[in-house]
Amino acid sequence: TLAFVYFHLYNNAQVKHSYLSDLYKNNNYNLKYGKYQEQEKGIEITKISCGSQDLKTEFDNTILKVWLLQPLKPNEPVSFSVDFKTYYDNGTIRNRMKMFNSWGFKHYDLVHWYPRISVYDEKFGWDTDQHMDHEFYGDFGVYEAEITFPNNYIVDGTGVLQNASEVLPDELRQKLDIKNFKNKPWGEKPSVIIEPDGSTKTWKFFAENVHDFALTADPTYRIGETEYLPAGQETGGVKCIALCQEPHAILWQKTADFAAKVIQVYSEDFGMYAYPKMIVADAQDGMEYPMLTLCGGFDPANHDLIAHEIAH
Repeated sequence: TLAFVYFHLYNNAQVKHSYLSDLYKNNNYNLKYGKYQEQEKGIEITKISCGSQDLKTEFDNTILKVWLLQPLKPNEPVSFSVDFKTYYDNGTIRNRMKMFNSWGFKHYDLVHWYPRISVYDEKFGWDTDQHMDHEFYGDFGVYEAEITFPNNYIVDGTGVLQNASEVLPDELRQKLDIKNFKNKPWGEKPSVIIEPDGSTKTWKFFAENVHDFALTADPTYRIGETEYLPAGQETGGVKCIALCQEPHAILWQKTADFAAKVIQVYSEDFGMYAYPKMIVADAQDGMEYPMLTLCGGFDPANHDLIAHEIAH
């Protein structure tokens, strides 16, 4: 029977005066903070409620304690409504939540961007460890997410896209195919496939049995795709996707094929990959999330990083 629950606010680790910030400073690391980090803005909770009633909360950097209106007995449900803001920033503390310039556009990696319910497990009870730049311990669940971007953005992430005919129709998908840019010189300015017109698109995703939800978005993304189909099966394959910034397309032509090969090797040697897709994204990072691997800052001909992140 629970009287309260905990949420993780991972992005608060990167702000000034956080526990992680103190750790860096105690190890004589000269930290520089971005605009919002300086103001201690990571994830701001503006309201959390059950039904129409606000809930009592207590913050401790990356941990949020929330008292329930009444005790929650085993096998009973409870629903929370949370209003929050998460800030993008650039400092010297490693932060996977990225926004950077991509040939005049803003590139976004949405990771650890929402209040995530803590694990309550049999051995330790509530997981209330502060985030200190280590791995993440998350429970599994079902995610339904609707993300709105300007009309010219290409978006993908954890889960199956539910409205592809609306946001990525076949004609547009063909124009965005990475093969169209196989001879484009490395680093040359990207073409404009979708003219920004001030309107927006809402991308709808559904994911089952995942422990986190992450997205990446960039107007210059071009798409490579192949499928790993286990031997003897005609359906149930894994869609392997390469999301590449157009100026890098010449060296990303085989990335989707390589991702499929990695999925095959691990599926045959250790156990079948459990999800319907895997994305490898050109995103100035090196980190793994459910169905999404962020890569960048390396020669795509060296596939070791891709294999490492997919394996994780």
